[in-house]
Parts: sequence; structure tokens; C-alpha cells
Amino acid sequence: MGLDSVICQLSLLINCLSVYIALGSNLGDRPKNIAFGVSELKKFGDLAPSPLTVESEDESGIGPPYLNTVVKLDAHISDPRALLEECLRIEIACGRNRALPPNSPRTLDLDLIVADGWQGVWEWDAPGDLLALGPKLTLILPHPRAKYREFVMKPLRAIH
Repeated sequence: MGLDSVICQLSLLINCLSVYIALGSNLGDRPKNIAFGVSELKKFGDLAPSPLTVESEDESGIGPPYLNTVVKLDAHISDPRALLEECLRIEIACGRNRALPPNSPRTLDLDLIVADGWQGVWEWDAPGDLLALGPKLTLILPHPRAKYREFVMKPLRAIH
């Protein structure tokens, strides 16, 4: 157990969030894009990546197959909405074009799957640097479609 994990456990109720995040990429150098996402997420706490990476067809039928994995992150961020904002910044830094329609092919997709028992739907004003995504951001936890997606569930189960 890493020091970050110990700190997180000691301060869980104050300033830590344990979350599972799905990573997917179907544009460009997919393994490099996934590695970039994992590397960036490590900046926010103790990270345990799944040993599995799964390929799946693009659900929209528009793009090439996805490369997918899941990580467990014990984050030094206590609010999943703030973590979602960081995930969106990572996607943009990896070259994701959010101006395209929903479900378009992407260099990197980061989805919060479940977070420390948080359940519900939240909508809030987008911060200035994310206004290009729209005036409001939305988070649904747990992720409403994750349990139906083997490309999420297989890597998730492999973490345990």
C-alpha cells in the first residue's frame, strides 16, 4: 500500500475520494493515449490500473475499435464533480475534439464509473476553461451504462 493510499484512508471523510475510472481510445496511437490518461490521473492520487486492456467495437459504428481499461484512483479530491472537471481537461490535453457530436471517435475518453457510494445526478456551471463544452456540466453516478459494457466490467473485475 502506497503512502498516498494510507493518507487517503486516514482522511477519507475529509478530503479523499475512491473512484473507478474507465479509459477508452479509438483514434491515433491508442496505447499511447491510454498511457497518457493513466499518467495524468496519477497526479491526483494513488492509482491502481487494471491488468487488462480490452478491445471493443465502436458503439456508434462510426469509428475504429476502442482500446479500453479501468483504473482505481484514491484521489486527493473529495468531490467527484471536481474530478470530472480534471478528467475533461485530460481528455482535451490528449487532443479530444469535444466540438464533434456525442459518441464520435475520440483520442481519449475518461468516464467516472463509481465513486465512494456517491449516487445521483449533478449539473453545475462549467468553469471558464471548460466553457467550450457548454455552459453546464453533468455527472451521473454510478455510470448508467457501465454494468452493461463488458469492455468496462472485465478490466474492472480484474482490479480486485
